[in-house]
Amino acid sequence: MAERVTYHVVPAEHGGWNVQQENTGKIFGIHQFRTQAILQARDLAQSHEYSLLVVHDKNGQVEKQYNYGRLPPRSGPRSEPGGRPEDL
Repeated sequence: MAERVTYHVVPAEHGGWNVQQENTGKIFGIHQFRTQAILQARDLAQSHEYSLLVVHDKNGQVEKQYNYGRLPPRSGPRSEPGGRPEDL
């Protein structure tokens, strides 16, 4: 199962916007405009089997999230439609 890769578009310390990968802190781009940063982050996210793009507002709060790729299979028992709980 592929691990989910997460990219964040966040306000840069001295103006502009950064594209960075979660858990690594690696900055992939520094942009003057947020739209440019979102486009780069989207391209990066779409290059993975399973990824998440998190867009922050100018105050650093999460504004939007976008999932790309396939979701990994769920683990654990699942009931079929119309199934009874005692069948689990």
